[in-house]
Amino acid sequence: MRAIPAKDLIAPVTPAGGGQPLRFGPVVDGHFLPATPNEIFAQGKQNDVPELTGCNKDDLGGGVPHPDTTPDAFEKMAKERYGDMGAAFLKLYPAGFHYQTSLGCRRTTRLATNCVRRCTCGRKIAPRPRRPKSTLTTGITTLPGPDADKYGAFHTSEVPYVFNSLAKSDRPFTDADRHIAEMMSSYWANFAATGDPNGKGLPHWPSLSDKPAMTMELGDNNTLINIAGSQAKLEFFTKYFSTPQARP
Repeated sequence: MRAIPAKDLIAPVTPAGGGQPLRFGPVVDGHFLPATPNEIFAQGKQNDVPELTGCNKDDLGGGVPHPDTTPDAFEKMAKERYGDMGAAFLKLYPAGFHYQTSLGCRRTTRLATNCVRRCTCGRKIAPRPRRPKSTLTTGITTLPGPDADKYGAFHTSEVPYVFNSLAKSDRPFTDADRHIAEMMSSYWANFAATGDPNGKGLPHWPSLSDKPAMTMELGDNNTLINIAGSQAKLEFFTKYFSTPQARP
């Protein structure tokens, strides 16, 4: 192994035409992982265990201002990603809705981020030979502080709440934050112990089997919301994920 050039080692995961290799991802080795996760789920061969999944509000889009994201660039992305369904997507997520300020650009980027997040959750409701027992969450935690407007609810910002460790940070947490941390840590601990996040004193969190197309929103509002934000968006993504070119 030491004698093999590094470029040869990363060749299998280097994009065609060059560029940076994938940073991480599951390795299909034919033994521990016999096929890609999507293929395994499509065939209904996954382990049928309770599953908890979700992300933060600004997670997948980076949660930082993108003043260089123009309406034209947004429309181009939509047409490239959604193909024949691009026009339908832009009716649901019109480009140029918030472009007056840098923060406005982040809101427009968040619009696309929400779409990606809903797409990921949308895979859970697509027809499958054997659907897993799933519980979904959409975290909306934004860490308070002087950089809150810049970064929003970024990747891992839910961690201090999940582990109820706000006291380890010097951010200006409030009683509302501490309440969310108590609630989230209880949900996660219950799920780890029993496969069910619910418990005494917690808002009821139904599974996807009980409430199809609904997800739990945690943060300022602790309530069920449509997994795609609206029925029209849900129908769009359900249709999109039934196409061969579908990707988050």
